[in-house]
Amino acid sequence: MSDQIDGDPFWSEVRRRHPDLDIVLLPPEPANPSESGLPSRDPAPFARMQLADADELWASLVGHGMPRPEAMWIPGPTADSVRHSITLTLDDVADTTGIGHLRDAADRLSADDWHVFIPPTGMPRLTADRPGELGDEALLFGYAPLQRRLFLRLTSTGLPLGIRRAQEMTGAAA
Repeated sequence: MSDQIDGDPFWSEVRRRHPDLDIVLLPPEPANPSESGLPSRDPAPFARMQLADADELWASLVGHGMPRPEAMWIPGPTADSVRHSITLTLDDVADTTGIGHLRDAADRLSADDWHVFIPPTGMPRLTADRPGELGDEALLFGYAPLQRRLFLRLTSTGLPLGIRRAQEMTGAAA
């Protein structure tokens, strides 16, 4: 393990500057299982439910405006599953309004059993997740000051479809 650290430009410098620290490099995460073992489900009602959930989150966290929705299917946590991702955006939001919504969001989301993280730097945003049946459900809520844009992205837990159908839904190669 020491050879890996000494050969890495970043970690070797950390070790040189902080010899009192123990550095542990973990192996890569194991590959996702190829199949969930769950029965296939119909994606249409699932997508409608996700859109309703995103609308409900928007109403709770923002409460105004008619955001633009954009939805897509992305690969899921297993080869036989997909996730539904929906992004809602609202332009022409004043800085004080956008930042205010972000400040209020953490408490509201925590009350609904979301695990919330607010990055200390960068674009004003928060991320949140909560366990689902097949992987976590994820939320990104933020404000882009230069564009004056408030955005919310809700990514579902995995939806089992079967490998071939999952590949078709995400445009993945077989």
